[in-house]
Amino acid sequence: MKAGTKKLLLDEIVAAWGRAPATRQKPKYVQLADVIQEVIDEGEYEVGDHLPSEIDISNAMPVGLSTVQSAMSQLVEKGIVTRRRRLGTLIADPKRQAPEVHLYRFRDPVTNEVALPFTRALGVERIQTAEFGALLASFDNEQAIRLDRLVWVAGSSPGFSSVFMRLEHAQGLLDAPLETLHGLSCHRLLQEESRTRIAATRHGARADLLSARACAVLDLAAPHVGLVWEAHDLDAANNVVLAQRLELPQGHRPMELTELK
Repeated sequence: MKAGTKKLLLDEIVAAWGRAPATRQKPKYVQLADVIQEVIDEGEYEVGDHLPSEIDISNAMPVGLSTVQSAMSQLVEKGIVTRRRRLGTLIADPKRQAPEVHLYRFRDPVTNEVALPFTRALGVERIQTAEFGALLASFDNEQAIRLDRLVWVAGSSPGFSSVFMRLEHAQGLLDAPLETLHGLSCHRLLQEESRTRIAATRHGARADLLSARACAVLDLAAPHVGLVWEAHDLDAANNVVLAQRLELPQGHRPMELTELK
């Protein structure tokens, strides 16, 4: 299917929200994601058609921006929409999307159901790999792109995540509006924009001091000992193409290390 050029009408989303039955059995962000998916499924839209911005949706509806961001993250997770730098949020083609990879997950303490995390971008910068020691020693590049994010699941305090990618794969993120990076799948970015597939992953977790930036973002008094998880993704030639670090404060719900594709 060719790329679309239309934009979902904000009025259609607002109207569908008004028709949806009120319920407390689902969080608001899940209800909103269901409504947006209904509009996409029932409308005459094509792959590549645009969605309204998260700010526009929030301003037009009785929900906060964080609720809209969580709803969009869920739609990205399900493969309904995708985010493109400079373009915003678009209807996705599930047949062309790369499989999602999750090396960690959480569970709802009441239902024991798996709760995959949402992410919100905080900033993107070019960094010197030497400043990060062993974490980036295998990058074989003097510089890399760093994407910092909040990571959270409903009902828990957030964690802090840093993702590091090669310049040739992610330099364009430096010019992307920050709101287009919320919920971004870095694995999908590698696959769709540079045809780079993850062939293997090395990862592990330990109790350690959280970084100064994590403490500042999470409003923690430093020093603070928490859970630090680090991972390195390798391509078919055994080159590290992505590294990431997740930092969770004390008292955060337990994290399960696993791999889902």
